[in-house]
Amino acid sequence: MDNQAWALCFLDEGVALSVIDRKETRCQWLSDKEHAQEYILEDYVSYVAELGELDNEQMAGARERFSLLMEQYPDPQVLTEYLNDLTVDLTRILWFGSLQSLAQDYSDFPLALRAYYWQEYGEGDEDPVTPVIEDDWIYLVEAMDDFLLQEDY
Repeated sequence: MDNQAWALCFLDEGVALSVIDRKETRCQWLSDKEHAQEYILEDYVSYVAELGELDNEQMAGARERFSLLMEQYPDPQVLTEYLNDLTVDLTRILWFGSLQSLAQDYSDFPLALRAYYWQEYGEGDEDPVTPVIEDDWIYLVEAMDDFLLQEDY
């Protein structure tokens, strides 16, 4: 897996929970930070607009607000908090950041993912916070799908 890859993983807090009583998670892998930001401004904003039943003018306003927040808060974790404030009861971003950060950072989501990864792929004696080496990042990505379905976050 490319060490420049970024992911946007989010939880549908609206329709899936209210209609079918289950969580719906999505994770979109993108080639780099620039493409990840473009994805948020185009596809993710459109998804949120659809969930919130926004008209075209409201969607344009949402896109402007998201863009402004991206400029003001370049740190992905801080940006995620602000974006989630705008999408309460519709969707919640669980992770927006690089694959490298998932493999090595010590914030809550990467730690939880790595604990799951080591439980599923490890030899049994690994510390659950141990970073995943780059050669094994593809397995971390594979573990993400099951983690998103099984874990409570």
